[in-house]
Amino acid sequence: MKHTTHNHRMILHVDADAFFASCTQATHVTYQGKPLVTGRDRGMVIAVSYEAKARGVRRGMLISEAKKICPELIAVESDYETYSLFSRRLFAILRRYTSEVEEYSVDEAFLDITGLRKPLKMSYEKIAKDIQKTIKQELNITVSVGLAPTKVLAKVASNKNKPYGFVKISNFSIEKYLKSLPVHEIWGVGNNTASYMNKLGIFTALDFVRISPESVIYNFTKPHQEIWRELQGELVYPVITEEKTSYASISKTRTFSPASSNKTTVYAELIRNLEGACSKARFHGLVAKRITIFLKTQQFTTVALEACLTRASAYPKDITAIAHQLFDSLYKNTVQYRATGIVLSDLQENTSIQQSLFESPVELQRLQHVYDAVDNLTRKFGSKTIHLAASMKPKATPLSPVKTVREMKEEKELAFSEWLKNGGILGNKHLNIPQLFGTMG
Repeated sequence: MKHTTHNHRMILHVDADAFFASCTQATHVTYQGKPLVTGRDRGMVIAVSYEAKARGVRRGMLISEAKKICPELIAVESDYETYSLFSRRLFAILRRYTSEVEEYSVDEAFLDITGLRKPLKMSYEKIAKDIQKTIKQELNITVSVGLAPTKVLAKVASNKNKPYGFVKISNFSIEKYLKSLPVHEIWGVGNNTASYMNKLGIFTALDFVRISPESVIYNFTKPHQEIWRELQGELVYPVITEEKTSYASISKTRTFSPASSNKTTVYAELIRNLEGACSKARFHGLVAKRITIFLKTQQFTTVALEACLTRASAYPKDITAIAHQLFDSLYKNTVQYRATGIVLSDLQENTSIQQSLFESPVELQRLQHVYDAVDNLTRKFGSKTIHLAASMKPKATPLSPVKTVREMKEEKELAFSEWLKNGGILGNKHLNIPQLFGTMG
């Protein structure tokens, strides 16, 4: 085979490792390092963590069968909103290095880094490894990276040493990496084409690149002729850049049993969804300008209302008052409800705290500090560690006297003090921060 060197391009293929499972592990400390699969909602394994793969669990298995193979397996529902948000942050990190980024799928991208050694003051290999390191530090997931003169070769390289691997294929090392690659594993070669190649005596990628140009033209259509050229080291497929500027909405819904017509119970469920949606938005550095709430009845009918926020936010304190007003407009005490939901939309990057004319910057800064602390506790102890008081279901006990805002603030400070005195350890105890605004009347 010939070595094509005239294009001098350097392409990176960045491919997230076990992406869906890794996103789940990244946002749930207790799942890290444990065998995990997604797809519990469908009863089938959709994504598999590397810990589960090591135990023999494979995609497409029934969850019940997977648990027979691995009894300690953790099965969770798929959360495509979270995957989408991780994806957006992943591509944002890649664009710090170059604007030449192609979003090939939700968890993989091609980058053209040709000529960036001098501007970035790094070799091509160092750029690739720096990208890996940054993604690990900021998103707590790993990616495998392939560096090569073409997209097809870069994809071959990224698959060679998973997970968290890095492989470089130069024009002079192509044969080394293609000799053991079956043709059905070549990007763009389907099963039918692979069977056809086998009939022609072509079993590996190296077999394919070694056939003559005349044979390629005679036996294969244009797409496979182009793949042949890419495998030779000739760049045929350019990196197609098309940055996505809009973000998916964030929604949280919760079905509860038994159904209830109790106003406080239904509102508590709604506020818990609001907490979850806001927490996810803050995790991904996003704020919302619009909120939608919906209530689902026992008869499976749904009613919904939406409203604009006075300023983009991901803090429940900013949103509960409006959520409460919408809830009051929807709720009917004669109806049994079985589910509530929140949708945060008109999402944007949270670059700074935007305050209105009459808001105190000191109060906003305090609010940011409070939710920074909440997020730190959640990351450390799990999503059930801390809740607004309004999200707690009422108990069958005599009603407590209504607390003033000052009393609730003091209660919150006392709870934090207790947590600090215990060295940050509360076990399974929830650390409840009273909801100071938008509480139920």
